[in-house]
Amino acid sequence: MPKTPARKKNVSSKKTPASKKETVSKKEALILAEEVLTHDGVHKIGIMTLNSANTMNAVDLEMVNLIDDVIAKWQANDDIVAMVMHGAGDKAFSAGGDIRKLYGSMQAKGDEHLKYADSFFIGEYSKNYRVHRFGKPLIAWGNGFVMGGGLGLFIGASHKVGTETLKLAWPEIRIGLFPDVAGSYYLSRLPFPLGHWMALTGSQMNAIDCKQAGLINYCLANSDFSNLIEQLCQQSWQSNKAMNNQYVRELLQSFEVQTHTPFPVSNYNDNKADIAALFSVVNTESSADNKQTHVVSIADNKQLLENVAATFSQISSDNEWFIQGRNNFYNGCPATAHLIMQQLLIGKNMTLKEVVQWELIMALQSVRHPDFVEGIRAMVVDKDFKPNWQHKSVAEVPVEWVEGLLKSLWQDGEHPFSEL
Repeated sequence: MPKTPARKKNVSSKKTPASKKETVSKKEALILAEEVLTHDGVHKIGIMTLNSANTMNAVDLEMVNLIDDVIAKWQANDDIVAMVMHGAGDKAFSAGGDIRKLYGSMQAKGDEHLKYADSFFIGEYSKNYRVHRFGKPLIAWGNGFVMGGGLGLFIGASHKVGTETLKLAWPEIRIGLFPDVAGSYYLSRLPFPLGHWMALTGSQMNAIDCKQAGLINYCLANSDFSNLIEQLCQQSWQSNKAMNNQYVRELLQSFEVQTHTPFPVSNYNDNKADIAALFSVVNTESSADNKQTHVVSIADNKQLLENVAATFSQISSDNEWFIQGRNNFYNGCPATAHLIMQQLLIGKNMTLKEVVQWELIMALQSVRHPDFVEGIRAMVVDKDFKPNWQHKSVAEVPVEWVEGLLKSLWQDGEHPFSEL
């Protein structure tokens, strides 16, 4: 049984026990990897920090590779019995991928054109997949923004914590990408119609919303971080990974029970009736018996999207969160909305491995189509917030355009993840 945490006052949320801390990697300070010795003098807790607070820990290719190096090392080290992953600063675990670098790659000429973008997505997808296969207890500390590529890293952890400031979202519709890094897998498995709402509006979900949906496992105060590390060091660790996961589960539950920090109320519950009405036109069973998961009707999805767009305009609401979601949908990329509908229909019938393979196709096609680069320009580079999408509405997106975004760049057996 895990030892019950002793509550401490005025504990710093981002410091580990100095007497037990050993820094094993500070590669250009982008990723900090610490091995903290437990009370038995044998086992260790690995603590990985995404260390780019000035970019809200946005992940680029170098960070992806460093993260993978650390996880691979700790996965193979029997002395490491559990891992904690968190972000530097108080604003974000990770607000996403470094899309400015992707923009530069898409704008580059000659041999440099798309070279970085292709390498980034191939690296991000394959290496985030390792998180899902880590095997040992992996605690992801969701404080502040957890979005996009950062969410792709976070969501693979076995023990996901949300704090009082958690803002979790797949906001890709706003920049012309799509909810990537396994978004197809997780969004399609959320209780209907939450996945549709999150993907098509990019709405930010707080910890209470995420706990109810199963996107996180625990709601803890951010100030509990240091005390959690100390208590992890006091556990009676074993070689049995299942037992160690049970220790971590019970320890985090005991922290959650004793947390007195106020959490924001559920935005989703306050708007549940309107969201249900909005997506009442969507038939969630349309592909339930479709075993050929790569064959769905894009034309049918187009009609559903047109119905959603029409219904949105008919719902009267003065709720700020709902209105923001509606604005995100109307101002977002119409082609992305079509990809999202494909994700929600196809992803629920795919394994995680199949999703990773499939989404890489969409990611590399997205950097070869004009909406993604235009979305980054408008929302991040020029910040005029007026993207000139290739199509002005979901009704104007041709079926052939969506088919192009779904078309593989490789022949059979040549996919980079064929042997994933």
